[in-house]
Amino acid sequence: MRRWLLSLVPILLFAGFLPLLQWVCGMPVTLLWLKTILVFAVATTVVRFLPWGRFLFRVRPSSALHLVSLFALFVRHFAWILAAEGKRAFTVRALVVPKPYGPGSFRSLAFAVSSFFSRALTRAERFYAAQLLRGIGG
Repeated sequence: MRRWLLSLVPILLFAGFLPLLQWVCGMPVTLLWLKTILVFAVATTVVRFLPWGRFLFRVRPSSALHLVSLFALFVRHFAWILAAEGKRAFTVRALVVPKPYGPGSFRSLAFAVSSFFSRALTRAERFYAAQLLRGIGG
């Protein structure tokens, strides 16, 4: 539970800036911040607490629920890919950069983010290619 609450911190920060950005841009302030938090909370709860393996084998393969659950498994897989690549890239940056704030720190952060997205994209392309070879993608 503590880990889930810690993962909520960046979402709360992002959601907190949404009304500020809407106000600065002269747009009417909406409930987008609340919707962001709710979608994150529901998606995180569903992904972490549903027994996906047992659930998938009980659904008929020709049903729409089977397709939705397969899509959810793919999204879950890519979320784990992004989390693993993010942890790897920022751990390497933390080990290499002696001072997180100072000369060159922003540049190293930019390179870390760039490598994060390129490695995640490479892994996602490999996964999609494997699915395409099996006849699932298309």
